[in-house]
Amino acid sequence: SFERVLVENKLHGLSPALSEAIQSISRWELVQAALPHVLHCTATLLSNRNKLGHQDKLGVAETKLLHTLHWMLLEAPQDCSNDRFGGDRGSSWGGSSSAFIHQAENQGSPGHPQSNATTDEEENNRRKFFQNSMATVELFVFLFAPLVHRIKESDLTFRLASGLVIWQPMWEHRQPEVSAFNALVKPIRNIVT
Repeated sequence: SFERVLVENKLHGLSPALSEAIQSISRWELVQAALPHVLHCTATLLSNRNKLGHQDKLGVAETKLLHTLHWMLLEAPQDCSNDRFGGDRGSSWGGSSSAFIHQAENQGSPGHPQSNATTDEEENNRRKFFQNSMATVELFVFLFAPLVHRIKESDLTFRLASGLVIWQPMWEHRQPEVSAFNALVKPIRNIVT
């Protein structure tokens, strides 16, 4: 259900009340609300991997949850950014994460000139809006640091190959160079006078 609703954005088959509730909030808010639950579910399945009899390969549920988690950490910011700030809506859910991961590096480079319509301030606001909270980053580390070696490189094939950018650095005891793992230390406050 997570994969269908969050990743594929398909609400068909849900109860009308649930479908209406999901549509009443932005997609990014739904992703942020679901991320801790997906983290807990994935970590629980990985911690029980041997008990479930999946020592040699990931089970179906583990694969789907890892795919959902990878999408939420790598591709959701870009997809939700396209939905909120414009962009190619026809392909906003099928894009790759590489555009968002290297977005900051490519700004203003000779091969990727900056668009006249997008200013530095707009890009900064966009990046701030689509950052995870420090609590979410802490939760990921708390849940997955002890389980990192339960995920093998041979598990990350086909749909899960994008997750190598997360797990490879963690196997080497480094922070992944993914925007989802950068959180603002000082919260942004809106002061109304």
